Amino acid sequence: MHKELQRIRHGYYDLWFGTNAVYERWAKSHGLNNNLLLTLYLLKEFPNDCTQHLICEKLMLPKQTVNSILSGLEYKGFVEKIISPTDKRVKLLVFTSQGAAYADGLLQKMDDFEERALRNMTDAQRNALLEGGFAWMKALRDAIDD
Repeated sequence: MHKELQRIRHGYYDLWFGTNAVYERWAKSHGLNNNLLLTLYLLKEFPNDCTQHLICEKLMLPKQTVNSILSGLEYKGFVEKIISPTDKRVKLLVFTSQGAAYADGLLQKMDDFEERALRNMTDAQRNALLEGGFAWMKALRDAIDD
């Protein structure tokens, strides 16, 4: 059984690294890197409560890396910081109109790319992707608490 579990783990890492490489390649073909791409995604997905802390937490990136990404977006006029109306200590990150237009166009291309890939899978494969992924995540969380 140990060999079989080792095979599964190695296969999972191949999947993880390979998927990251595909997204990095896609991002590069659009003039950015995966960290910037995913930051844009998070800014769009959390339009009313996106903070630097949220981005660091979701992407598992150091504060310095995220700060550098955000500084670049601010310099280009794509993002601005506003003070949270509910907590004056918190700075929310929001797209400018120029940034929203840029991100919307780019993220629509990513949606199209992902949908093309998903259409090449059967319903059973798509469902297995999610079910297996969530089961793995739960099993890891349970194992870390053991």
